Amino acid sequence: MRPIVFIPLAALVACSDSSEAPTVQLPVATSGAAFAPSTTDLGYTVTTTRVRMAIADLQLTIEGEMHQAAPNQHPGHYAGGDVTGTLPGHFVLDWNGAEHVLGTAELIVGDYQGANFTFRAADAADGLPAGDALLGHAIHVLGVATKDGTDHPFDAVIDLDAGTQLVGAVFEDVVTEASTETLVLAFLPTDPSSTATIYDGLDFATLPTTGDDRIELRPGSAAYNAFRRPLQTHDHYAIAH
Repeated sequence: MRPIVFIPLAALVACSDSSEAPTVQLPVATSGAAFAPSTTDLGYTVTTTRVRMAIADLQLTIEGEMHQAAPNQHPGHYAGGDVTGTLPGHFVLDWNGAEHVLGTAELIVGDYQGANFTFRAADAADGLPAGDALLGHAIHVLGVATKDGTDHPFDAVIDLDAGTQLVGAVFEDVVTEASTETLVLAFLPTDPSSTATIYDGLDFATLPTTGDDRIELRPGSAAYNAFRRPLQTHDHYAIAH
């Protein structure tokens, strides 16, 4: 994989006294669409109701290296491209059925192919109330898994190592000086190009529950480790416009 090349936008814009690379500013928001149900490899139908995650520094890239998966499964992703668009800062992404504006990204005009960001632990500066499940953690997922007529509500809290970066989420856009579109960041419980879901391998009926019959996935269990892995892969993230 090519190393990520971060080029400050100011350096690229001021490439010479006589020629400047034009830039545009585009709003960035989380998707407000409801999650489609996911069908797992173990036959569960999972309805994801809410996903939140703490991230830093959205990067938008061009000229990445194509990573092609197995034939007939995945169209591939561009990873390791040059960073020519940025939305710096700390954000809590919240996919709860409503669109949430994160800010305004600055992009050099060009053909974009990928996106990166860094996971982090949410903290008091994010404005979360005391006792919020996301505080001190990277990801919080709520949903219900159903099989054979039985519902299994679950609540998952995920920790990731500091500095863990997601590289190569799909972002295909031709950005011009006339561009005005909103860049919509989506979380995809099911990889749209395959049958893989973030819940594969989880046998919800066998997982321990709390007093209210809710499954709590927390660090330290085999199920938690299985769930943690796909949340870090680019297959489950995309930016549309």
